[in-house]
Amino acid sequence: MSPDEKVLLERTLKLSEENNKILRNIEARARRAAIYGFIKLLIILLPFVIGYFFLEPYIRQAFQVYTELLNSI
Repeated sequence: MSPDEKVLLERTLKLSEENNKILRNIEARARRAAIYGFIKLLIILLPFVIGYFFLEPYIRQAFQVYTELLNSI
């Protein structure tokens, strides 16, 4: 192996190690972004779901009153 080839191989090794480090960082960021996105979705939707289950008897009662009112008219 000539000295030029050895230098090129060492440079290629350095570059591939650097690329691997960058790709790991990108993958970790993407994973964190997916997890945070899921958490944000839960934070947005959870109050609606809890509110529906809490208010569901009142909504049902109001709907019954409304249908009785429509039937009487």
